[in-house]
Amino acid sequence: MMLARKKGENNLMHTSKRRWIIAIALALYLYFLLPATADMFFALYHLTHIGPLYWGYSGFKAAGYYFGIYEYRLLACLLLAAAIIVIPALFKKLHRA
Repeated sequence: MMLARKKGENNLMHTSKRRWIIAIALALYLYFLLPATADMFFALYHLTHIGPLYWGYSGFKAAGYYFGIYEYRLLACLLLAAAIIVIPALFKKLHRA
């Protein structure tokens, strides 16, 4: 039996699908694709010879390396996803009170 929600009721279990998708996509990006972003900047730099692209490569390369060896990488990704889902709902709840 499903319980009916009151109109305008904000519940963490009824978070928008868009927010869930953004949270999961960002967590997966940080976990798997951060070093690949550095490679993309590196290739773009060699195609265009634009200096700031090399800076982007350097930054993402360092971030990918240090985040890759970080002991709590999975926990950080999960906490980021949880924050994206929970924090806006809490702000809405506090704003209504």
